[in-house]
Amino acid sequence: MRGKKYLVSLLLAAAVAAPAVPAHAMTWGADVFGAFNTHSMSDVNSGIDQLNAAGSDFDKVSNSWGGGLGLRVKPNANWMFEGTWEPLFPSTEDKNISGDKINLDANSFQVTGTYWLPNQTASKFGIAAGLGFYTLNGKLQSVGNPDVKVGGSAVGFHILGTAEKEMSPGFGLFGSAGYRMAKVSDTQFDDQSTSPKSETDFSGFTARVGLAFYMVPSGSSH
Repeated sequence: MRGKKYLVSLLLAAAVAAPAVPAHAMTWGADVFGAFNTHSMSDVNSGIDQLNAAGSDFDKVSNSWGGGLGLRVKPNANWMFEGTWEPLFPSTEDKNISGDKINLDANSFQVTGTYWLPNQTASKFGIAAGLGFYTLNGKLQSVGNPDVKVGGSAVGFHILGTAEKEMSPGFGLFGSAGYRMAKVSDTQFDDQSTSPKSETDFSGFTARVGLAFYMVPSGSSH
């Protein structure tokens, strides 16, 4: 819950910091999206190599599909600020032993600022950057043994190219693609750190496609 409170606080702060505009001229909205992400996971995949050498058959963790929800505000025609919740679902299973799994689920709470390029109408293109807070909530499962909780947290950042097409007043389609840097440098197993420390690296390519909904102020455009 702490991450969600930070998300709302940062979103409101970003809106206040934007060039001053009357409150009625700001456009508030929300979005829902599907996502595809790649992940570096070098330490994790090194561990998988060792397990496979001992007789397991895990695929390496390299990507995941997911989605998320966002709240957004446009203080003027050139800027947009967004708070986003995006869960991540990297995982892999042993093909030799049904039930042996490596689950690296995580939650991310992100704040992003987008600058829309000028002189555009229903179709907009922009560049975006932001910060994220990541919490790892995974587990290791092995048949006949207790689950091992996998945890940790990190602050990351992302840069994106983004596009949005207005389909009707208050409704649009959007897509974005870019790079995420997010590495949990002290991964804990059952709340214990390892020596040397283990990294869980969510960094990599990220892409989203989704729907945006706006409460459009009367007599204004966004």
